[in-house]
Amino acid sequence: MKMYSLFKNIICFAFGMMLSAAAMAEEPKIVITGIPQIGTGGVADGYVAWNELSAANCEQYAVIAMLRTTWGDYVKPTYDNYLNPVDRNGNFSINITTGGTGDFNIAEVSFYFVLRKTFDGIGGTSVNSGMMGGKHLGSSLTVNREEFWSNRPQAPEPGVSPGFVASGTNISLSCRHGGVIRYTLDGSDPIASSTARTYDGSVSLSVPAAGSLLIKAVTELSGFYSPVASLLYLPKEPLDTPFWGLNVSLALNGENFGLYLDENKTKARMEPVIELTKWVRTFGTLNNGLEFVNKIAKNAGLHTLIGLYITNNAANNDAQVNGLRRILEQGPAPDLIAVGNECSLAGVSAATLASYIDIVREVVREYSLVIPVGSVDIAGASWSQSVLDKLDFAGVNIYSGTWDNTPENGMVAAMKQSYSNAVAAFPSKFVMLTETGTPYAGGTYTVDGGTQTASVSKAVSYLEGFLEWVHEENIPAFYFEAYDEPVKSGNGGHSIEQYFGIMDGNLQIHSFYQDITDNEMKPETSDSANKTNIYVSGKSLFITAPVSGNVAIYDINGKLVETVSVVADDACQTTLEPGIYIVKTGEISQKVAIK
Repeated sequence: MKMYSLFKNIICFAFGMMLSAAAMAEEPKIVITGIPQIGTGGVADGYVAWNELSAANCEQYAVIAMLRTTWGDYVKPTYDNYLNPVDRNGNFSINITTGGTGDFNIAEVSFYFVLRKTFDGIGGTSVNSGMMGGKHLGSSLTVNREEFWSNRPQAPEPGVSPGFVASGTNISLSCRHGGVIRYTLDGSDPIASSTARTYDGSVSLSVPAAGSLLIKAVTELSGFYSPVASLLYLPKEPLDTPFWGLNVSLALNGENFGLYLDENKTKARMEPVIELTKWVRTFGTLNNGLEFVNKIAKNAGLHTLIGLYITNNAANNDAQVNGLRRILEQGPAPDLIAVGNECSLAGVSAATLASYIDIVREVVREYSLVIPVGSVDIAGASWSQSVLDKLDFAGVNIYSGTWDNTPENGMVAAMKQSYSNAVAAFPSKFVMLTETGTPYAGGTYTVDGGTQTASVSKAVSYLEGFLEWVHEENIPAFYFEAYDEPVKSGNGGHSIEQYFGIMDGNLQIHSFYQDITDNEMKPETSDSANKTNIYVSGKSLFITAPVSGNVAIYDINGKLVETVSVVADDACQTTLEPGIYIVKTGEISQKVAIK
């Protein structure tokens, strides 16, 4: 009996310790990700790591910030507005410099996570550190701004810059001034996530042959955390289409945005796009066929960047999120997701954008997927640090010579320089050129106090220079855009906005762009004996290879249509029905169209 009693006591003690540990693990933890330096104004960004927060209850909670002044505690931002909201993921932003210039020079700021109703009827002038006992959840956090900036470690640095690299490349991590690196591979926060691991170099982080490698890493040193580094790697592929990427909007011939298109109509409009590009980008998840673009493009062997159009209208934003859910349910999974497009111009706050980035990441996890999540803005836009820390990639839109006074003969050079500046501004972030282009019609219009004139010759020259650059350097760049959008001229936009398309409403490439795209579609005809040449004549496909072997032909849905045996240096011919096909020989894939 004594042994049983002792065993029982040990089990009860162990179980109690487990419960105690679980309770401690669930205690709210405040993390500050950014705070103004002493002598400067600005916003303190952070979040509360607590698994009990949700969309249903987050409004019940708040964060209180107090400055330690010479006359006592001073709540922020004002006495009348001291309960700072948190969103469903615990994010908060607090202006800690209102109320007097002397606040700029105060070093210590204390933060408390509280239940709002605890402070019912209490004015901000009554709130001080002495009366906070028993009124806050979890531990409070006092941040000395000088110590934060002097002791804050540097974010982990990768041995290879993020972006498109050869599959199999191993990615190493290091921290310049010491500390412990914690990382995740599932898109979650390495500070708070249960899936975070300590990096010691023994684990191989290699770029896959398909999909992506997303490393989110942070350095911890003496209780301080660095900014989160989001390091995104995708396998580099040969570029065998005219465009690396095309922006896709399928509102044709004056159709309004918001029109429903079924999957068959969407597929018909996507087929010419599939022939021209390796990647497609959308601006939303609803209507005009956007519900089906991802599925159609992925089944055709393309890559996708699916966008959510974020505004200041919560109902619109929630509808975009639900549209994403339906896209994920259909499958296949998109390669990348962009939350928001040019939000800085639309006046969408950093807090709203950050909140929806978190929401989208939650939705992705609901489907047990790992999909990199980023956002898009105009080149040179000021990103909030709270948003930057959440981005796995950044997209920049550049319209040199279209919306500014750059002369025609300097447009391509200015665009290249602007993109180079964006890449340099975010050295640890993968930066894509998500929009560029210029209209071929629309007349003369005013920009920055000057004027520009749209013309066919200007558009052709710009497209030629753009494609030459993309092909020479394999730049991840989306051209704006696949089709003309006549609806924009009647929707409050400038008349030029309807004339950016490579193709018209009849799904045909504009005649003045035809030679450019035809040249890019031609197979390489090098004198080298190591080239496989593929060309089309009528309904016939001709293949010449330097060595004998098999060539596989797939339809746009990835279904094997035919396997052709090729004899070295002999032209092999096969007849196909009209459509778009993927021809694979060895590791090389080429898209062809049978008219």
